[in-house]
Amino acid sequence: RVVNENGRRQLFDGLNRLGYQPFGEHGNFILLESDSAASLSQKLMEQGVIVRPLAGYGLPKHLRISIGLEEQNSRFLEAVAYSCR
Repeated sequence: RVVNENGRRQLFDGLNRLGYQPFGEHGNFILLESDSAASLSQKLMEQGVIVRPLAGYGLPKHLRISIGLEEQNSRFLEAVAYSCR
């Protein structure tokens, strides 16, 4: 549980610094809203980072991001930063 809470804080802090406002306070994932969710998902996939687009669930502007270990979360945040250039 502590690992999950620390990972959530790491992702929230990192995504906030990149201009995103993630949400989700429970579970092992967070949600990220972006007008370019499909494009961001594709750019992340090209870097070997897999997220779940939620368009099929009626949320075309959202991605589901699993909370990982510290190094996995760091890798994800680096990939998002690179994709936003």
